[in-house]
Amino acid sequence: MSSSKRLAGTSLSVLASLLLVSAAAAQTTTAPAEKPAEQKTTEKTPEKADEPTTITVTGAKSQNRIDRQVYDNTKNADAAIGTAADTLNKVPGVTVDANGNVALRGNTNVQVYIDGKPSAMMQGDNRAGAIQAMSGGDISSVEVMNNPGAQFSSEGTGGIINLVMRKNRRPGGFGSANVAVGDGRYNGGVNGSYTVGKISLNGGINYRDESGTGRTTRRLINRDANGNIVSRTDSNGEGTGGFTNFALNGGIDYNLDDTNTLSAQVTYNKREFTSEGTGVSATYNALGAATQRYINQSRSKNPGSDQSLALTWSHTGNLPGETLKADLRISRSTGGSEYVNINNFTLPTVSTTTDTKISSRALSSAVFSIDYNRPVGTDQLTTGIQITRDDNTVSNESTGIGADGLGNTLLSNSFQYKQTISAAYATYQKPFGEKWVVLGGVRVENLDLDTLLANTGTRTSINYTKVSPSLFATYLLSDTAKLRFSYARRLQRPNPQALNAAITYVDAQNVSQGNPNLKPQETDSFEVGYEVTKPKINYQIRGYYRENNDVITQTSRFLTGNVLLTTQENGGSSTAGGVEVNINGQLTPKLNLSLGGDVARTELTTPANGTQEADSVNGRMNFTYTLTPKDTFQAFFFARGKTLTGQGYTEPFGMGNITYARKLTPKATLTVTVRDPLNTGKSVSYTDTKTVYSESSRSQQASVFYVGLRYTFGGPAPANAQQNQM
Repeated sequence: MSSSKRLAGTSLSVLASLLLVSAAAAQTTTAPAEKPAEQKTTEKTPEKADEPTTITVTGAKSQNRIDRQVYDNTKNADAAIGTAADTLNKVPGVTVDANGNVALRGNTNVQVYIDGKPSAMMQGDNRAGAIQAMSGGDISSVEVMNNPGAQFSSEGTGGIINLVMRKNRRPGGFGSANVAVGDGRYNGGVNGSYTVGKISLNGGINYRDESGTGRTTRRLINRDANGNIVSRTDSNGEGTGGFTNFALNGGIDYNLDDTNTLSAQVTYNKREFTSEGTGVSATYNALGAATQRYINQSRSKNPGSDQSLALTWSHTGNLPGETLKADLRISRSTGGSEYVNINNFTLPTVSTTTDTKISSRALSSAVFSIDYNRPVGTDQLTTGIQITRDDNTVSNESTGIGADGLGNTLLSNSFQYKQTISAAYATYQKPFGEKWVVLGGVRVENLDLDTLLANTGTRTSINYTKVSPSLFATYLLSDTAKLRFSYARRLQRPNPQALNAAITYVDAQNVSQGNPNLKPQETDSFEVGYEVTKPKINYQIRGYYRENNDVITQTSRFLTGNVLLTTQENGGSSTAGGVEVNINGQLTPKLNLSLGGDVARTELTTPANGTQEADSVNGRMNFTYTLTPKDTFQAFFFARGKTLTGQGYTEPFGMGNITYARKLTPKATLTVTVRDPLNTGKSVSYTDTKTVYSESSRSQQASVFYVGLRYTFGGPAPANAQQNQM
């Protein structure tokens, strides 16, 4: 065993011992804390870190937990019709673009959890497809942690978004069935639960089939070292694409006695994305004369499947608020892709070439954690350990001759990695007087990563330990207003695939390559907020600032001919800051309005491009109007501002939905939804360096109409019964 590994293991052992000593010492507390009452926080009641809180996007009175905001999804009229992407786009600060890329306050380095833990289906290349395919109706609420506390992984400089899945433990049987059809698409599902005595069962089946059209354009300019144009390539394409998704989930909770509960949850998800398209590409020399022209016909198929198993033992201690929880999550995600390109040349000669790329991937993830929480007088102590193991294999095989004459056989590779992250943490919450509550914590994480590039036999090993502190504080100004402060140190570890040194074929004009020398990016994140909660209106004003070092940025350069190589490097430092405002209110008995947005400024300094600056404005609006006791109208729109990418930027974009709901009977509801009614779902990005200039755009199908029917049976279940606390 290497000295670094022994040192890391010793560090974790020492911290784990300290945690156990702290827990044992807490057992000697002479005055147990009184059991917290089920009531709203007042000026004389310090805020509890584990109190259930909800901010609904439809106007219910909002409360906040000390380290996160929670947004209810059960009241969204189009939740069952839409996808997880539609649900996330309704959450303040969160955006999902047409490609399935998730951002929080414009930062795409955000972690997405399921029921409080990482999952293989939300890692790497799997995440975008999973979010675009997952049913929004399966999500009970969304938790947003801009500055996650020490009890969570330090990974993700942009924060953590946790999807809390529907789970109802209310006695009796409850369920719902829904079906929706649109232009070339349909979906449907059945979800239900049954609780009797000590046993609670829940499960669901969902199927989704969607298709649409899209257009892409790109201009790529090759410059010499002096910035003079060497060549220009223009490409335009259009095509059709679609996906199918079948999801199955089931769970059981068994109360062994009054203090012990065993839980098990299984999920299965199978999806496939397909596309066909036709495009025209032409290359021109420095004088503007055409040197190459061809028509491209392409088709692709991307199947994938996910499976997961969660086993949990929950124990309630003798003291009020004392809990012990052991959790094991095992998940696996497999998939592949097949791309075929047929290029029909008219210049420089009439000819036809074919090139293909076949990829496969398999990711297995296991997460084991133990968390202990107990009161210490009026204070609260939480300690825990977590071990995460990821095994991944990615294989790429490319054949044929690309449009530029570059042979692809050398671009085939197989890359494997095994990664273990061992972590221990401790947090301590303490009230100071009647107005202050402070929650401090520290997390120690050791990473051990081994990689293998099979076709060359190249092996690498990486091992390091990082310490991540966090601090939260609230100050009660009155029974309706408070101030919030938070700080957290976060990491952006390179995706292990980003360490793959092999060149991977993307298409005739693009290849990618990892960088085995990447270091983790470190971020210090600060936030201060003011919030007011009243019976009919609540609002929050938050200022935030982030300082980033060893920033991981994307870089591009030309290889032989017009082939563009894209890789990553640690590109210097950056800062980001802004002010976010969210307002939610019941303006009239019939109208609920939610407004939000932020103004942000980002500065990014890289060795190649110096300092880039960008000002962006992000906003959203969501309102619900009750026309009659049976008729409801809901409209939602969001806009995301300019985002820096290291060698360029992405333009602002926005989207929205409009939904009309008619309650046909107490149990049956008809909905009509229009997706993207303003046809603004278009993404545009630019790369601009001394030797590379690129501008590309992607637009999706115009507005889509959906008609849906939802039927509930067994009686309505309250929203808070569907939430599964972490």
